[in-house]
Amino acid sequence: MMKLQKMKKYNFLIVFFIGLTCFSQNYKGALHTVTKEGLHKIMLTPEVRAASKNNFNLLRIKDSANTEVPYVLKDYSDRLFSVFTPIDILSSKRIKDSVTAIVLENKKRKKLTNLVLQIANTNISKRYHLFGSNDAKTWFGITSNTVLNLSNSANSSSLERRINFPTTTYQFLKIAFNDTNSLPINVLGIGVYTNKFFSEEPIELTYYSQKVTQLKERKVTQIKFTSKNSHKINSISFSIKTAFFLRKAKLIVQKERKVKKRVSTYEQVISHFQLSSKKENTFILNNLNEKEFVIEIENQDNPALEITKVALFQKPVYLISNLKKGENYTVIIDTTYSKPIYDLGNFISENTAAIEELTFKNFVKIKSKTTIIKEKAFWQTSIFMWACIIFVSILIVYFALDLLKDVKHQEKK
Repeated sequence: MMKLQKMKKYNFLIVFFIGLTCFSQNYKGALHTVTKEGLHKIMLTPEVRAASKNNFNLLRIKDSANTEVPYVLKDYSDRLFSVFTPIDILSSKRIKDSVTAIVLENKKRKKLTNLVLQIANTNISKRYHLFGSNDAKTWFGITSNTVLNLSNSANSSSLERRINFPTTTYQFLKIAFNDTNSLPINVLGIGVYTNKFFSEEPIELTYYSQKVTQLKERKVTQIKFTSKNSHKINSISFSIKTAFFLRKAKLIVQKERKVKKRVSTYEQVISHFQLSSKKENTFILNNLNEKEFVIEIENQDNPALEITKVALFQKPVYLISNLKKGENYTVIIDTTYSKPIYDLGNFISENTAAIEELTFKNFVKIKSKTTIIKEKAFWQTSIFMWACIIFVSILIVYFALDLLKDVKHQEKK
């Protein structure tokens, strides 16, 4: 019993010792001057998102009195402020047990990154191809052999499904559903949700350096991307001068795994895609958030592709907050914070009249919470911290020796 009590003391002291030596990772940035009272949208810059590691629970807005200011988090796919705009269906043809082809017209040739399909209630998975054309005669591939999963809606006779694809401006789009292995589906309408307040245009990330290497033995072009911080990447786009090409490519990241107390690294393929001179070479990526990654392009016996640019994109995320004119606000990231609960979310609706825009300035990393306090008490100083560390170390040694002595005494008995 005495032995168990001493072990508990020992464990408590170790935890206390570790707690003294740990510091939270903190960042702060000021918001530009508020010129109008009311709701404001604040786009989280790639720097802010990288600092928070896309964990937005760590964010806080503080006013000049260091009082917490409520906010609501909204991303580009949030439909609260969105309006559904239908797109004209020019034709819908079905070849029995083969394919259903639906042709749409993007009359104003707007940039599209997704379509929302309104479908009669069903519980079927369908494979489809998406094509683009500017004359409705010659068609080019946009996405190939993609799966659309449908599950019945309990409260409605129809359901909506969003299909994502690389940014395109084709005047005509064709969705070809494969009906070979499943029954056809009834598409009631197709359109897009247009956000009233938030831009859905992706942000280009310029933080990655790129190094191109030709691996002649393997007949592969390797592009290595490196950044100081990891960033969430939603899509990647290639600009290629080569006239005729069709190449397989894959995106690889380095991962770690522990095998019998040893940590080893291995390569994991995150995505496969195909570069083609017949389509826009922009690809949607899922869950890519790395400091380093590699793209390998298989050349076979062809010359290497003449790649003029590889661009990385991130979809925007916003904060909405009710701010006062002339007040100074700071956005803080602190890894010790947990998810906040605010009332504001109950009052933001599709009927909200207007939202002003505000941006960041002077976003920097700070060492710890104590660095933003002008005058420190003695217990907050490094001298006190080191005195505690030395004192706790002595106690740990004392209890360890005492425990060892008890163990030896028990063994003699």
